[in-house]
Amino acid sequence: MISSHYDKTAVVERLATTTGNKKVFTAHLASVNCLIQPLNDEVSQDMAGAFGKDFLMLSAIVDIQEGDRVFIDLEEYRVMGTEALNFGNNPHRESRIRIFKSS
Repeated sequence: MISSHYDKTAVVERLATTTGNKKVFTAHLASVNCLIQPLNDEVSQDMAGAFGKDFLMLSAIVDIQEGDRVFIDLEEYRVMGTEALNFGNNPHRESRIRIFKSS
């Protein structure tokens, strides 16, 4: 089972509906057991000109959406894409998360 390899715990925040130009994230999921693996070895630039590193986060099938913020071990990631999958008897969610940094 994939879940037997989950060795991290993530906190998920979602963008709240607000008025004005300020972005406000609120707590969404307090404790998501997961596994993260780097998708590449180096920092890369995305289409918007931001630099970061991509990871694959495997978790149970929970309510995670593109644009959510994920916190793992005091690091902040942004969900770039996510999909619920079921290979054999292993239902799970695969989320591409990105940490934004310059080096």
